Amino acid sequence: MPEILSQQEIDSLLAGLSAGKSPMEIISKQEEKEVVPYEFRRPSRVSKNQIRTIQTLHQNFAESLGYYLTSRLQTPVTIQVENVDQLFYSEYILSIEKPSVIFTLSAGEGRGEIIFEVGLELSFMLIEKLLGGSIETLEIGKRKIARALTQIEQNLIRSIVERSTSDLEKAWSIIDTFKFKIIKYESDPDIVQIAPSSEIVLVISFIVTLGDRNYRMSICYPVFVIEETLAKMTLQRFMSVRKYTSEEYTKYIAEKIKTTKVPVIVELGQSEITLADLINLNIGDVILLNTKVDSEVKIYIAGKLKLYGKPGVFGGKKAVKITKIATNEEG
Repeated sequence: MPEILSQQEIDSLLAGLSAGKSPMEIISKQEEKEVVPYEFRRPSRVSKNQIRTIQTLHQNFAESLGYYLTSRLQTPVTIQVENVDQLFYSEYILSIEKPSVIFTLSAGEGRGEIIFEVGLELSFMLIEKLLGGSIETLEIGKRKIARALTQIEQNLIRSIVERSTSDLEKAWSIIDTFKFKIIKYESDPDIVQIAPSSEIVLVISFIVTLGDRNYRMSICYPVFVIEETLAKMTLQRFMSVRKYTSEEYTKYIAEKIKTTKVPVIVELGQSEITLADLINLNIGDVILLNTKVDSEVKIYIAGKLKLYGKPGVFGGKKAVKITKIATNEEG
């Protein structure tokens, strides 16, 4: 069947003939293809479809980590993937502030290493909250703290990064199996050498919202670490597991919530004493509470009044038997 010309092609022919050009000259010009420049210095090692898949995987990871931090810090935390970029390793290292909080992670036997970088400001905010501080009283947003973490501070952030590795493994599990393990901590990015300077790396940047402030963190994968995984990452495969992944992820979060520990406080009673009595308190003195012997005591869950009960002994330990559920107005 002869090829049918489009209206645009017909208009071009008519315009060319009016200008005195031959039909073959016009057709040859239309068939010229645009030359797309290839950047030899920065080759694209990861396709757009693969980047979209990786972004989705890491958004699942970000949401799971956000739920965990919300539970542990007792403060709303949301984490979003900001960008997925292909860079030279040297460019990524130059983009990290000094000092910083950098954990080198093994990706599994024979796979190489990746970087889990936590912004310095974010690290100090997390430490403040883990130690019982308040976002409202923290002055990090008003003054620049530029020092490396102490050993105690390192251990606190390490505990969060160690916990996050299981979520990262879970996010990758629909495509491939990784076993992430912390190798070491560094504060100077120039010391960290997980790849040659000219190696292409995939950098996932996150925005962490804690209270009303935004902080940054990132994960860096040398492409050779995930090269085999990228080969498995076809769009068809990802589309076929997408619905399943959503259901699995929901179930995973539900299981994590079930095992989350919440503080329970039983209030035996309250009292008021004078400052003079407080100064003169000694061992053996008795403070009279406002609760009668046969009265119910208040039970607080995560700082809110939720239950009433009767104190007693069970299994050789002090216990409380729940007798009533507090109303919404009371809680």
